Amino acid sequence: MSSKRRTARSSGYPSCFGWPWIKIRNNPRGVNGLINYLNRPEKKGDRIPVRGVSSSKPASEGMSADNLIVQAGAIEHSGKAMLYTNAVSGQSMWLSHHTPECPAWVSFDFGATYPIGEMRVWNYNQHHDDFPELHRRGMKRVAIEYSLNGKDWTELRSEGHPFELAPADGSPALKATNLNDGAGSPVLFRNALARYVRISAHAEHGAGNWAADEKQVPYCGLSAVQFYAGAGLAAEPADDWTALFHKRSGWSGSDGINSIPFNGNESSGAAWETKTLFLFGDTFVGEVDEATDNRLSFAMVNNTFAVLEGEAPDPSSISFHWGAGENGEPDSVLVPATSAALSEADTYYWLQDGTSIGGRFYCFPLIIGPDPSGPEGFQFKVHGVTLVSAPFGEHGLQLSEQEQVDTPLYYRAANGLMTYFGAAVMPNTIEAGAPKADGFVYIYGLQNDTGVVRLMAARAAAEQISAFEQWTYWNGTEWVPDKEQAVPVAQETSCEVSISPMSGGELDGKYVVAFHQKNVTGDYVSIYAGDSPAGPFTQSIPLHYCSEPEAGNGIYVYNAKGHPHLSKPGELLISYNVNTTSWEAHEKQGSVYRPRFIRLHQIG
Repeated sequence: MSSKRRTARSSGYPSCFGWPWIKIRNNPRGVNGLINYLNRPEKKGDRIPVRGVSSSKPASEGMSADNLIVQAGAIEHSGKAMLYTNAVSGQSMWLSHHTPECPAWVSFDFGATYPIGEMRVWNYNQHHDDFPELHRRGMKRVAIEYSLNGKDWTELRSEGHPFELAPADGSPALKATNLNDGAGSPVLFRNALARYVRISAHAEHGAGNWAADEKQVPYCGLSAVQFYAGAGLAAEPADDWTALFHKRSGWSGSDGINSIPFNGNESSGAAWETKTLFLFGDTFVGEVDEATDNRLSFAMVNNTFAVLEGEAPDPSSISFHWGAGENGEPDSVLVPATSAALSEADTYYWLQDGTSIGGRFYCFPLIIGPDPSGPEGFQFKVHGVTLVSAPFGEHGLQLSEQEQVDTPLYYRAANGLMTYFGAAVMPNTIEAGAPKADGFVYIYGLQNDTGVVRLMAARAAAEQISAFEQWTYWNGTEWVPDKEQAVPVAQETSCEVSISPMSGGELDGKYVVAFHQKNVTGDYVSIYAGDSPAGPFTQSIPLHYCSEPEAGNGIYVYNAKGHPHLSKPGELLISYNVNTTSWEAHEKQGSVYRPRFIRLHQIG
């Protein structure tokens, strides 16, 4: 985009008339309103449904901003060519108080992130024979902004800026009025990624609406607004997958959630012909009250599994598994058994990523031990990385045949920074269904640099994954056997991450890194797209704002990652973890500590 950007931080507009804003969610699925919400845009030019709307104080209860999306005043529903009535009462339109101190504004929430192509506007069109100028309450000069989180706004500066909306004419069948440029042009967004769009009337007298200057009418309004998709990436909540892990009995909350197909085929849409092994970290096992969300009883274990049959998030097709202690109490499924792990007191495994090669499971768990000096929720430290392998059986891992070996994959690099591998595994093989198979398994690592986590890359031939002396590391130019020469392939990532080859759409042939990105405006699920398994991965693309921390109670989000074989072609199912540093919150809010899911969806 060549347009200038202006970013503003705002949590809302001034409180005026004792009613700063109205927020409408879960609107009735009425005529041509939210009934189409589930019909997501699939291609450029498809309409983007609006899920919620916020506004300055309406002139009356019946003239709320909800009318802009329910569009009860439409007399011909034909998309961009929709015609709108000139209702005498104006009850099918939005009308807001508007003064220089409290200018009118309205904000639209799509409930998901979309690339916006254009916006079409039907200006305020009320008509009454005794009051022929009612339609001049329509918005005139406006600022148009877009946002991922509804708090940090970027002003749109595309063709027609500064924007002036054309007035309605009070006709009984109003076409889209759009911009006052002589051609009625729609507002172009140039594929800007946004979940929210806000339209704000200019505050100065005579600029906010089309009323004659001497009348100083203190109102602004609109009849309808519609949005249409551009080309680019969308990120939509995958509520069906989130609900799959919202159990209230037995397995009742965890993080981690790496997914491994039994048959090793990680290509998009391949899950229908296999079972999937999910790997979890610290897990609650017990009961959660359905009504209060309180944990009634629980044990905490350090790792668990789940097995899903098929590609659908069907609760009847998934089973959860944990170990049993000496007295039958819940325990971890993988317990440290190597000399390095047993050399430290009270160690346990946190499972990193893994893969399936030739019917055998491979995983690189971190050796974790207690560290009482850490802050609440982070009282642990890493001691090393183990390689655990076991054959896949019909119903899961045959753990009685597991093997555990110490690895050289946790070390202090020559630059003094702690480095370890196994955070993500990408098999680029024929068995894995890779589109550009080269026979290698790529194992990604992390390097911690004063609070910034950098992504490192190693690889091994599939048949040599446990022969660490045969591994090579990316040094910025080529693959070399010396791990000390490894350099980051991305300068920022999260502690768990994924790398997936993509097919179809604008990401066709790219390798996509899905990760959690935290910046001054909040927490996001972001991606990089590179041309090879070693990138370069340079420009991050924030896709989804994670709002969970706004609830307080020490809640935080972390460690986004993709699940390619559970995704449809051209899409990527992505999970991220939600947790809290407060043990009291864990006990009283059993729904917090669960993975959330979104779908990366390409619109072309």
